[in-house]
Amino acid sequence: MLNKDIPEEQLRSLKLLVLDSDGVSVPRGTDIEDTESETLYEAQIKTFRITDDFAELLNQLKKKILVCISSGRNLVYLQSMYEKVLGGGTILQAENGNLSLIDGTIVQHFFYDEEYFQKLAGIKRDILKLPIKGMEPKQFILSCHASSELKEIYDIVKLHDTNNELKVLWNGEAFDIQKKEVSKKAGLERLMEHLKIKREQTIAMGDRVNDKELLEVAGIGVSADKEALPAQYWTEGEGMPGEILARYLWENLD
Repeated sequence: MLNKDIPEEQLRSLKLLVLDSDGVSVPRGTDIEDTESETLYEAQIKTFRITDDFAELLNQLKKKILVCISSGRNLVYLQSMYEKVLGGGTILQAENGNLSLIDGTIVQHFFYDEEYFQKLAGIKRDILKLPIKGMEPKQFILSCHASSELKEIYDIVKLHDTNNELKVLWNGEAFDIQKKEVSKKAGLERLMEHLKIKREQTIAMGDRVNDKELLEVAGIGVSADKEALPAQYWTEGEGMPGEILARYLWENLD
């Protein structure tokens, strides 16, 4: 349930539900191991997938509203995690808003040149000298898993980023190194523009401070953890917060 009901007039206008992935739609927690040598790259990643019950609920809810999963993960992993709800009204937004998969078509929201990828390669070489867990494969973001927040990573990025175009995000289990202009907020704004959906037609849910802007750009913001991410609305009770919100919408949308 929610802490309080959303006004009926606001519910009637909704066309898009945006759910964060880890901690909202699936349990948080990723195990990653990777090995690199001169001639070999090997990676193994363990993560959670959406449950059958939640998938069934979202597939029913999509008859009333579009559903978008917004995540920092790459598109390949998201397709595996959410394959039970793909197609017919499900949008996957990957790598903190860089890409959207819409009806089988990939829409790229930000653009890059060769110099950017060369810079990330130099940063990666230096980070691999640190005691990290591994690098999560992504297309546009350098994502490094670590047991704790390492000050050295900020220093390495600053050394390589001579034109000051990058930012470093620590989410409690991994660093994301990416362009400053890229964010879930900017990605959602571009997705809404692409879909011709207005702010007041959007409801979004997140669970951490890095989702704050995502909730602000939506007409209705819902927190999965009111202590970590204050919002007007939040979920209460047992179960995945995204499933609680989805059930509320299913029961209250016409």
